[in-house]
Formats: sequence, C-alpha cells, structure tokens
Amino acid sequence: MWLWMHLVSWAVLIIAAGIALFSKTRQFMLWTMITRVCYLVSIVSGIVLMRFAFARNPLLTVVKILIAIGLIGLIEIAFAGKKDHRLSKPIVWSTLAALVLVTVAGFALAQFRPFL
Repeated sequence: MWLWMHLVSWAVLIIAAGIALFSKTRQFMLWTMITRVCYLVSIVSGIVLMRFAFARNPLLTVVKILIAIGLIGLIEIAFAGKKDHRLSKPIVWSTLAALVLVTVAGFALAQFRPFL
C-alpha cells in the first residue's frame, strides 16, 4: 500500500508541477498547492518505505533521498522563476534530470516491483 501511495503521489506531483510550469493558465497557485500537498504525502510514504529500502541497499537509499530533496528544491526554484516570469532553461533541464534520477533510483530500490 505504501509503495503505491508513494508512486501515485509522485505521479500526481509531476503532472501538477508540469501543468503549473508549462501552461499559460491563471491557476498557477492552485497547481503549486497541489504539488506541495503531494510533497507531504511523498515524504511521509517515503519515510515509511525508507526502512525497507535501507535494509536492502543503504547507499542507494541515501542517494535517492538526497536527489529527491534536491528535486523538490528545484521544483520550488522553478515555481519562483515562473512566478517572476523568468523561468530559465537550465533550471528546467536540471529539474528534469533530477526527476529521471529519482525515478530510476526509486524503481531500483523497489526492485521494479509495481510493474513486474
């Protein structure tokens, strides 16, 4: 259950952040708040899952935690840039790279269980 909650919250987080950053909608604050609620759900479910993952692979678990915290920070920096109308391409590319790294590390820690 925790694994699926974590996976779904990250999926909703990515969709909400993408809509907030790349659309011309006036509902920017709504999508940023949805993203921030997803942060909370992801952090809580991640703490629960960390116990199992740390026993299996401590180094990858710590790396994933650090990259995930960095990803949250990059998303917030991108939100600030979007709000001030100066969203830069390096921030967007860094955010996408961190997203890919977190995704690969997360699925590796879960042993690709949700999809196999």
